[in-house]
Amino acid sequence: MRRTLANAAIATATVLLAGVLTASHAFAQASVRAQSQFVRVSETYKAVTFCHGFGCHFETDILFREAQMQRLREIMAVGSASPAHEREAIKQAVVFFEVFAAKTAGTATDIAGNYTTGGDRSQLDCVDEARNTTRLLILLERKGLLKHHTVARIEGRGNFLDTRYPHNTAVVRDKKTGVKWSVDSWMRHNGHVPEVMTLKRWFKEGYS
Repeated sequence: MRRTLANAAIATATVLLAGVLTASHAFAQASVRAQSQFVRVSETYKAVTFCHGFGCHFETDILFREAQMQRLREIMAVGSASPAHEREAIKQAVVFFEVFAAKTAGTATDIAGNYTTGGDRSQLDCVDEARNTTRLLILLERKGLLKHHTVARIEGRGNFLDTRYPHNTAVVRDKKTGVKWSVDSWMRHNGHVPEVMTLKRWFKEGYS
């Protein structure tokens, strides 16, 4: 009996340790610096590495030519009047990016949430979504298209112990107020408008 209990305790500890190691790896990848290496910008070349297949299992380079950059400039110009307007523009930029990237990555049929098994190239989990959105935001920031916000680190909520599944989101920070806002497209089908809310509210809410 004691041996059985000891084995059960060891198994539980192993699972928890695995969870901690996974969370630590995700945490290490959450910084803007870590994600910046997947955004290449020069005078003639703009590319973002697009994650898909769950946990960034697959990576596809998305090239932005002048036509795509011009469209992003037009979208973000509409939001230049205020932080609130810019957040609405960010939503539309994410929509444009997802639709455009899907043509190369094959993710047009990505459904909201995680209702398929990992390894499907056409589907994205929250890790994919958070990284892709963050990388898009980094591109916008580098090209001077974010006037009222800066890109912040990816944030997460849920750890099983609080009965919630781990979930990630991209984040922007209001330059004037310092308030952080989540930009979360995980519960939206590909090319649908993402949810944008204060990070404080995002931490409290949950589909996880």
